[in-house]
Amino acid sequence: MTQQQISRLLDVPDRTLRDWKKNRHRLYSLLESLEYDEAKQKIDAVDTNDIVIFNPKVYSTNLFWQINETSQQKVYAIISKYLSTMNQYDIKRLCDEFGKNMVKSVLVDKYKKMYKKGYITTSGIDIPLSGKFTQNDTYKQLLGIINDS
Repeated sequence: MTQQQISRLLDVPDRTLRDWKKNRHRLYSLLESLEYDEAKQKIDAVDTNDIVIFNPKVYSTNLFWQINETSQQKVYAIISKYLSTMNQYDIKRLCDEFGKNMVKSVLVDKYKKMYKKGYITTSGIDIPLSGKFTQNDTYKQLLGIINDS
């Protein structure tokens, strides 16, 4: 596995992996030698592209309103939709279910895409975006909620 795959799969920060690479070389070598798909299956983990059974009853609101019962949804779609609500309970639930690193990676991906586009559209109005997404107040607030979970 690559360092990025190890980080995502085990929900371990990159700085911890760098420490393992230096100071716990045998552990890091073992993890690096594993095949990603095999390790993912053994620990029953998911990736953002995976499709999982989604239960709307564990969240404050069903954002997949077309379906009231459990359904199959992409992990990325679940995280992305519930991040947009800024609901602390739901974001904590996402972190518990999918891991902080995965929720952060979806948040970063969403904001990178928005800022690359240069604007967001809401109610038919284009709102220009400037600067770095990491300085965006909403981004900072969501990141704080994730870090506190």
